[in-house]
Amino acid sequence: MNQQQTPGGHRRRRPWIAIAATAAAVVAATAGAAVYRFAPGAEPATTGAGEPAGPPAASAGAPSVPVPAPPSMSLGPATTASASAGAKASASPSRSTARPAGGGGSCALPAYPTESCAGVPAGWAPKKTVEGDLKISKAGTTIENYLVKGSITVQADNVTIRNSRVYGQINNFVGDRIYGPLTMIGLEAVNPPGQEFTTNGEFAIGTADFTCRRCKVINRIEGFRAGGSSSAGAGPIVIEDSFVQLAVPPGLCASEDPHGDGVQGYGGPHITLRHNTIDQRQDDCPTAPIFIPDGQGNNGGVVDDNLLAGGGYALRLGGGQFSSVTGNKIVQGTAAYGPVEVTCSEIGEWGGNAVVTYDWATGRIKKETKKITECG
Repeated sequence: MNQQQTPGGHRRRRPWIAIAATAAAVVAATAGAAVYRFAPGAEPATTGAGEPAGPPAASAGAPSVPVPAPPSMSLGPATTASASAGAKASASPSRSTARPAGGGGSCALPAYPTESCAGVPAGWAPKKTVEGDLKISKAGTTIENYLVKGSITVQADNVTIRNSRVYGQINNFVGDRIYGPLTMIGLEAVNPPGQEFTTNGEFAIGTADFTCRRCKVINRIEGFRAGGSSSAGAGPIVIEDSFVQLAVPPGLCASEDPHGDGVQGYGGPHITLRHNTIDQRQDDCPTAPIFIPDGQGNNGGVVDDNLLAGGGYALRLGGGQFSSVTGNKIVQGTAAYGPVEVTCSEIGEWGGNAVVTYDWATGRIKKETKKITECG
């Protein structure tokens, strides 16, 4: 459908024009931006006693089941110990001064996050279930071990969400302001049981002034959104030690062409993407696992030690200044046009980026097959 969302979640026409191409690929472009479509082809990584995270997702053969719109619930007072009010998070430094990627556990470097070490802990059961949407409107609220069968709207500052599962969206951009800092640890955005795919093209987690560690997104069309930089409260974003698996249901690319992204910057503030796995191999009409383009008001950031698969190009950077783009690994043979499309003049430190073969079961590189030297 050649659309993209504005930072607040509404959809707008994408600023590019489709160009006819072969059945294997279609390239759409405007000045300074291109979209590629192709046919099928410091919180540690563990918490507490170091328990692993994440029960298995719904079986691949499960049919899609429509879910009726549920009722809404508003959360006022803090559910557990409240987070203290504090200053907005500061922009993360480059890799040389930041904490090492993968704070611990089985998915720390040289391994990369897998589905089993992100999201809620193994054997998790919710302590509270919300049948519909949840609005958090009390500053300092902490929720933990929640199952929210709708979406979560964060309309308060200094909110923390831990070890919780949501079937809808998490969004802290309400009206004309960002509410933050929002901290999410062990959060997962998944589809309801029995529903393998979703046709909902809205992003799973956004929009600014948030930190997401050990987060998990499964079988969504859009993963993270970075936006709202011109709005009040739009602090920086940190996403690390997280696992994203994108998927588009069969036939949707032909009818709507949603152009999914693992992380999309659209008017995005400074963003730190460190030690994440973003797998877009089940999306037949993708943009990119990481897509922070020029011409869309992005402020750049830090992109270090991520494992990427799929997309037209797997890593697309051009919007804003990137102080560090290092240690990123692109799985061989998964991107339609090549591993990266970047603007080198926007990048400070570049190194250690490579094409690799990868063991998806263990989260480990099998072999580095080619160094990526575009900006070297």
